[in-house]
Amino acid sequence: MADAVVSFLSALSSKVFWFAAICFVLLNGAALGAFVLTRSRRLVDEWTPKLLAADALLLGTGLGVPLVAGLAKLGVKAVASMLGAGPSAAP
Repeated sequence: MADAVVSFLSALSSKVFWFAAICFVLLNGAALGAFVLTRSRRLVDEWTPKLLAADALLLGTGLGVPLVAGLAKLGVKAVASMLGAGPSAAP
């Protein structure tokens, strides 16, 4: 059971990281393209705070979820080894 949870957390953290990274690149690429094509200072002034907020959200998600998943994996492995159900509990 612990191996399944650890495997799920690994897969989840990897998928969330890559999803956030791809969204980050696409969002900033689209913004850069829009800013370059329109050459509008008003567009830059209007959308920069929103873009920074979205970037902060994506960075927080892309880095935070794998960090929390890694800590959860450590916790699951520790509990499994205390209960004698993990691979590290073998003699």
